[in-house]
Amino acid sequence: MDIDSQRAHWLKPTSQETGVIIISNASLPSYLIETLHSEISDWEQVAYLVIKQSSQLEEEWLHAESQAFSAQKPSSCEADGLLSSIPKTCHLLDVEAGDRARLSWLGSVCGHKLHFFELEQFEEQAPSKASMDVQVEEILAATRHLVKRYLQDHFMSPS
Repeated sequence: MDIDSQRAHWLKPTSQETGVIIISNASLPSYLIETLHSEISDWEQVAYLVIKQSSQLEEEWLHAESQAFSAQKPSSCEADGLLSSIPKTCHLLDVEAGDRARLSWLGSVCGHKLHFFELEQFEEQAPSKASMDVQVEEILAATRHLVKRYLQDHFMSPS
């Protein structure tokens, strides 16, 4: 079950076939987010989660983990609610501008494999659609690669 909140929103919810979840910050250019969403709309193996308030979500998760460790019980927080129903065999693709992986902690919430995709810095203040289209194609290539790995790992018998 996919949970939306003030801090995160599923642009493309998960399904039983989901093997890759693209995760990005809502601060990315809206054209890039919308184009990427449109491109993956018919990909059954791909879901898309946009994080709106990453710092608050991370702080809540860290606090919940700290409390759970002290009480020796499982933690319960919004980040856990977002990712706990997703099989651990799914890959998370963290798409971010800049060289700091601000969302990489999401891989630790439930133990998912996380891959970091760094967008190239846009030269201009308002990046052109052409430069963002190139970035979207690169994200799609990385996503295809992860989907292929997921399918090979789960549905092809070893030789």
